[in-house]
Amino acid sequence: MQKWRVIKNKTTNGAMNMAIDEAIMTSYKEGKCKPTLRFYTWKPSCLSIGYFQNLQKEVDLDKCRELNIDVVRRPTGGRAVLHQNELTYSIILGEDNSLMDKSINESYKFISKGIAKGLEIAGINIDELKKGERISREKLSAACFNAHASYEITINNKKIVGSAQNRKDGVILQHGSIILNFNVDDLYEVIKTKNKDIKERAKKFTLSKASGIENEINMKVDILNLEESILSGIKKSFNVDFEELGLSDYELNLARDLYKKYSSYDYINKR
Repeated sequence: MQKWRVIKNKTTNGAMNMAIDEAIMTSYKEGKCKPTLRFYTWKPSCLSIGYFQNLQKEVDLDKCRELNIDVVRRPTGGRAVLHQNELTYSIILGEDNSLMDKSINESYKFISKGIAKGLEIAGINIDELKKGERISREKLSAACFNAHASYEITINNKKIVGSAQNRKDGVILQHGSIILNFNVDDLYEVIKTKNKDIKERAKKFTLSKASGIENEINMKVDILNLEESILSGIKKSFNVDFEELGLSDYELNLARDLYKKYSSYDYINKR
């Protein structure tokens, strides 16, 4: 049975959250840590954009400042996610790990099964995992949650977990948002649209495709209980054993250095 590290939920800002994920990737590549499951939350709220997105074209920075919403560029692809009422996870391990399929789709499916098992343990009923859907270009927006990728987790056919993956130097990083309460109004306040009519249509379409757990089950979710359930689900689904540890001094120092990159406007605006 593999031995993994789990880092329990800590709250920090967007730049530091991304810096920590990259620091763990580097630590793993250098043989300084075990495969790691990390949980975290965001303060203040943060709009994370995908690695290849165009900041100026797709994000209203003035509105972000007005609403005290951070902006950060993720090391992973995909579209924008507004991190508010959610539990975020990241998983870092090697591409050569026996649990991981070389196929990105199959590794997504494997990780999704672990999260799905955790939601089941929490008493939350989700839809059957299935392959993604094709969305016409005119209905796509800069927002992540208006399209379902392969094996993403849904309730009532609405996405409640959005994930993205990066592979670099033989190391896999997958992180994702487990949405508790979805606020489409705030999301489209900070994502640019050509006019009000297009914004309202985009909001309506997104609401048909995305939601939060609480929105769908009409009950409050305790984030600490959810974290424990997800941890249990991944443990059972992956058949791994977890040791609760914090970041090493090496990772903390590396994250502080990487923070300068992720908080830099030049990096956020690099595309």
